[in-house]
Amino acid sequence: MEAISQEDLQEAAESFRWAAQRAFQLGLQASTGGNISIRIGPDRVLTKPTGIGLTECSHSDLVLVDSRGRPLEGHDTPTKEVQVHLAIFQVRSDVHGIVHYHAPFATAYAVRGLALPLPTLHARRILKEVPLIAEHPEGSPELAAAVARACEDVEVVGLLMANHGLMAVGSNLHQAQYRAELMEESARIGWLSHYIR
Repeated sequence: MEAISQEDLQEAAESFRWAAQRAFQLGLQASTGGNISIRIGPDRVLTKPTGIGLTECSHSDLVLVDSRGRPLEGHDTPTKEVQVHLAIFQVRSDVHGIVHYHAPFATAYAVRGLALPLPTLHARRILKEVPLIAEHPEGSPELAAAVARACEDVEVVGLLMANHGLMAVGSNLHQAQYRAELMEESARIGWLSHYIR
């Protein structure tokens, strides 16, 4: 394993804080749900601990894990979704940031078992197609495998998990966050446009 510099760790923690704040400010996540992961180097991932709200995570709360999800630094219990995130990192070398939120409009489509609408040119250009993953228990090997299978397609930058929420990926955390925001915006526009006569 390569050594991780404190500068790299600090930069990742600041990116985490930025995405967490945006998620709460924009209403993408509430309470202790949701997860954020950042790949640092080839085999380390900085993620959220279990049971703590995203915006409550200080630098010391964040967990640095290895490629198997074993804690290396920080809080000793990573999010129960860590294996799902690691499965994506394993199949996508281009991905360095992942966000998972229970964004209300996008999750409503996931609860109804409906594909995410992509009503705008902007959404279709960036998101292309958003797979809907069948329901599996949170953090389960089955969910990790299903998500990884969908993400083997490098065109996939976001997906819905039935009765669960959304995930978005990016070459960095900022890109993943913006894609998640676009998914929720698309869901809102799709819902609103349905009722315009």
